[in-house]
Amino acid sequence: MTAPFAALEARTSAAVMRHLANATGTLGGIAVSGIFDNAYQLAGVGGNGFASSQPSYALPSSSLTGDPTGLALVVNAISYTVVAAEPDGTGITVLMLEKA
Repeated sequence: MTAPFAALEARTSAAVMRHLANATGTLGGIAVSGIFDNAYQLAGVGGNGFASSQPSYALPSSSLTGDPTGLALVVNAISYTVVAAEPDGTGITVLMLEKA
């Protein structure tokens, strides 16, 4: 039996994904809905820095059957490789991506 807080956490994570998912990707050949983020970040002071991005894809942990590191993820017709998977402890896993 799931503890009351864990059950609430699972329902909350599921609701977040239902309402905030902005992409459907293909992970290792399987369609998965999630939240894709590829925002640019500016580092440095006074325009003397650099811009970079760290694409990521948040999805329900239940969508994963094992460690996705090294798998291909296609989002918006762009291929990425999963370089890290970071479960957040609430039923959502954030995949850190690298353009393939």
